[in-house]
Amino acid sequence: MNLRTFDEAVEFLRHVEPALLANEAENALILGVALRLQGGHTFGDEPPFLACVEDGDEVVMIAARTPPYNLLIREEQEDGDALELVAARLHGDGIELPGVHGARQVAVRFANVWGRMAGVRSEIAMEQRLYKLTEVTVPSGVSGCLRLADPEDRDLLVAWGQGFVTEAVAGAPHPDPGGLVERLTEAATLAVWDDDGAVSMAAVSRPTPHGISVSLVYTPSEKRGRGYASACVAGLSRKQLDAGKRFCTLFTDLANPTSNALYQRVGYRPIAEFVEIRFCEE
Repeated sequence: MNLRTFDEAVEFLRHVEPALLANEAENALILGVALRLQGGHTFGDEPPFLACVEDGDEVVMIAARTPPYNLLIREEQEDGDALELVAARLHGDGIELPGVHGARQVAVRFANVWGRMAGVRSEIAMEQRLYKLTEVTVPSGVSGCLRLADPEDRDLLVAWGQGFVTEAVAGAPHPDPGGLVERLTEAATLAVWDDDGAVSMAAVSRPTPHGISVSLVYTPSEKRGRGYASACVAGLSRKQLDAGKRFCTLFTDLANPTSNALYQRVGYRPIAEFVEIRFCEE
């Protein structure tokens, strides 16, 4: 068994993309991040960690990290030795991981290995469900329409972005909301539901060959309960399918039954359980 690391995303993908594409929707996060790196996007000042563990010609584990964010890990087959190899390499390089994200079983097992090796404790930061949509159910009776965000929306959407961070990813590293809104607006991947003004937002990011991920779904508290988020997500998702994508994915926080129900109403179906684990000093 051999751990292979890569300096360039193109080489990383050459080795692991076939394995990731075998279950493209479930691997949308790690695959989408790698494809963005290959396209020249940078996530921070430090170089990414890109690795796989091979048993002969077979890839058994895939790991990627874009500092300062969590380690993303994907297990093709259960193997404790592979986890040890990944953890030992990171620990040997002096890396201080903030956390790990992956399918529940492999993330928990990695956290146990890392805790023993790095002398840290772990805690569940968020239990998540991954959803996939292939056909949209458009909600009825919601006034307004979908439109792309424009520069005049910036200040409002930056405030909403901060609200999203506070509610959805508090305590975790996250992009600056101002820079994120500007980048998504310029790329025409941030949309708003407009009902005599913007009332809800959602974005798409991390495209893969056949899919794309929906994120940054937010409605300010005073506008909730009117179907705006459902309409916004449904409209943006249908726009992706109309443009040629076969599916959309999104992650939800299992602790939020409202959002889980909302996405299922517009056509999203659960496909996998994930967990984000945070590492803390003993």
